[in-house]
Amino acid sequence: MDGFKNILQNNILSYWAENMLDSVNGGFYGRIDGNNILHPKANKGAVLNMRILWTFSSAYRILQDNDYLIMANRAYEYIKEYFLDNIYGGVYWELDYKGIPTNRKKQIYAQGFAIYGLSEYYRATRNEEALTLAKGLFALIEK
Repeated sequence: MDGFKNILQNNILSYWAENMLDSVNGGFYGRIDGNNILHPKANKGAVLNMRILWTFSSAYRILQDNDYLIMANRAYEYIKEYFLDNIYGGVYWELDYKGIPTNRKKQIYAQGFAIYGLSEYYRATRNEEALTLAKGLFALIEK
């Protein structure tokens, strides 16, 4: 188990924390290619961002490393600010690199990942707002 934990912390989580933070436009970059070349103006997808929220929330909950909480908080705040459609509900499928929706589709796949991410964030932080958002997305799907 120590080998897995080492790879998780020193390869996977650290890679995202060191390479994918968008310090100019917020949140996380939308793309780094197979040659490790960052594409800072790539669009930002809902599924990727919800997975980042879930991953760092879960890592914090299990490992209790405050650096993971910082990453989870960053993902949560970005999602709240840019991915949530405050008029019609749901989460946008895709944003441009500045956070402007480029694809406003409400794909059920993205809504499901948003529920996963927000639920795990709630488990890790007990942030009631995140739980309310997750329940709201679930209700929207059921409707």
